[in-house]
Amino acid sequence: MSDLSEVPRDSETGEESTGAKMTLAALIISAFGLLGKVLGYGKEILIAAWWGRGAAVDAFVIVYKGFVIEAYAKVEKLLRPTYLPIFVAHRTEGDEDRAWRFFGVIFSLVFVVVGALTVAAIIWAPQIIRALFPSLEMPALAAGMLRVAAAAILLLVLSVMAELTLHSHKQFTIPAMADAARQFVLFATIGGLVGVGVYPSTEPGGLYAAAIGVLLGGAARFVVQLPALLRRMKGLFPSLDLSNPDARRMFALIPPVIVGLVFSLARNYFDKRFGTDAGEGVVSALNYGRMLADLPTLVLPLAVSLVVYPYVSEWASRQDKQRLADSLVAMTRGMAFIFVPLTAAVIVLAQPIVATAFERGEFTSRDTVAVTRALVPYSAGLPFFAVEASINKWYFALSDTATPNYVGASMAVLHILIAGAGVYVFNRSIGIIAAALSISKALKVIILYGMLRRRIGEIDGVAVLSFIGRLLVATGIMIAAVLAVAAPVSSLMIGAGTAQGLILLASCGVAGVAVYLAAAAALRIEEVGMVVGYVREKLAGRFGGRSSDG
Repeated sequence: MSDLSEVPRDSETGEESTGAKMTLAALIISAFGLLGKVLGYGKEILIAAWWGRGAAVDAFVIVYKGFVIEAYAKVEKLLRPTYLPIFVAHRTEGDEDRAWRFFGVIFSLVFVVVGALTVAAIIWAPQIIRALFPSLEMPALAAGMLRVAAAAILLLVLSVMAELTLHSHKQFTIPAMADAARQFVLFATIGGLVGVGVYPSTEPGGLYAAAIGVLLGGAARFVVQLPALLRRMKGLFPSLDLSNPDARRMFALIPPVIVGLVFSLARNYFDKRFGTDAGEGVVSALNYGRMLADLPTLVLPLAVSLVVYPYVSEWASRQDKQRLADSLVAMTRGMAFIFVPLTAAVIVLAQPIVATAFERGEFTSRDTVAVTRALVPYSAGLPFFAVEASINKWYFALSDTATPNYVGASMAVLHILIAGAGVYVFNRSIGIIAAALSISKALKVIILYGMLRRRIGEIDGVAVLSFIGRLLVATGIMIAAVLAVAAPVSSLMIGAGTAQGLILLASCGVAGVAVYLAAAAALRIEEVGMVVGYVREKLAGRFGGRSSDG
């Protein structure tokens, strides 16, 4: 499988070639992203079946999502809009030595700072757990798992540096493979260590197998990318020279990003703190529900946001405002065409989805009800989650790190207020905490779209409103079809086995997709014609004995 920079140019126009490269990159990332999510889902199945939804799983979620993944994700969000554009600019100018000297400074700084934080987490794990989560049912287990998994924080952050640098070379395959490798190693470690009896599935301490998997998965993500990084490296310049002009330029871009990250961290921390205060199993239920809701948004939308960034940056540097507007509309319409009907379907089928996904072993029908309470409000935000990462890239391409981060910070405060009121005032936990995320993210995206319209080319508002109306009608028709299929067999889902659940979901899915596409075609939603035309062209080229160029 070739990387994007290795795709040869042909007789296509420059615009068509660019579109083809972006499509290829998005498909590569989506394919490996889907593999990674399937493996991540497998990991959740093992944990749910062996340890259910309770205090031990709460402890693991706190360590894995609250510390390891939180640190890794926030560093990535800090470096992508600040480190990547500067490195790309020097490579574009042909000054490779300067680019790699800049890499050496930032890599060294990241290693020292994150390394120190990792050591601190290992040494003071019990104190950190007690201070941040005083209501956690199993603090000793959480502290022990944090000590095992903490080094994964450093390994994952170093892998982010490798990933961003490879992306600057338009190399997307290896980083995508690396994340799939992380998920595979995590899944295989849990299954292997418990399967051969090293750790028991019947005791909370068995979750140490998952902590070891987190550590080994972090190592795999870094090691897989290392050979590709070393091949492209024009010199190794480790340095802590903070007077480096490019480092200083990067530091000037960081404050708004830091503000956004601090409030995002606060939002995620309070979700887990509110969950542990609300009672045993709340954090686990939120984790399972969020995982199911995130499955679709962390594949195609993530791939699109990663691929579109360098291209949008190029158009912004040329001040091609109309191209920025047209591409924004195209991206948004594409995401809405997929995720509006998907949102409706997931909400309607939430309980059978949860039951089919997890209801086995220690995970009971009561747990299904709890997780469904999280999945429904999380799913309501899917269309907004799908475009959030991409809309941020338009601002970053316009050298504006402040607006999306300050808007995000204010919405994080709103999230905390809604979730806190739900838990402590209205005595509701799972549904309110999940709804707080969807409400705050939706408002953030709406505000960012409104503020961006003044900075890009013209958008045909009438065409946009027409698309929204036709999309909602097609979605309504689809839901009617799904309910018609689901109604005769819905009673089977209470305590039903996996096979029955899969049959029900597959039947609803096939009927829903067929009816939705037919309704969209009848309503002349352009995205249907684009998909059909693309497939027809490719099939003609493959089976008709001619190329797609005719």
